[in-house]
Amino acid sequence: MVTEVAIFTALPGKEDELGQGIIHGIEAIRQHPECISANVTRCVEKPGRYMLTAIWSSLEGHMDSFRNSSNCAEWRSHINGLFDGQPELYHYQAF
Repeated sequence: MVTEVAIFTALPGKEDELGQGIIHGIEAIRQHPECISANVTRCVEKPGRYMLTAIWSSLEGHMDSFRNSSNCAEWRSHINGLFDGQPELYHYQAF
């Protein structure tokens, strides 16, 4: 299992819209067979920042299977054009 942590920073004026897009789109992540769980939190100090945390069966399950799926396209359709640049993305594993 791996945990994906992705930090999204909303474009100025799009803070709430990004949050709603994430909420509407997260179900597409959860429905993918390689996803164990997914949730999102909003930063208290910087309300335009959101942290998506998803647990995947494997790194390949996220990077290959999910990213090449219709689930990923659906997820992205809810948030495209609402965040600045690329999300900060890392994967973590128990050691």
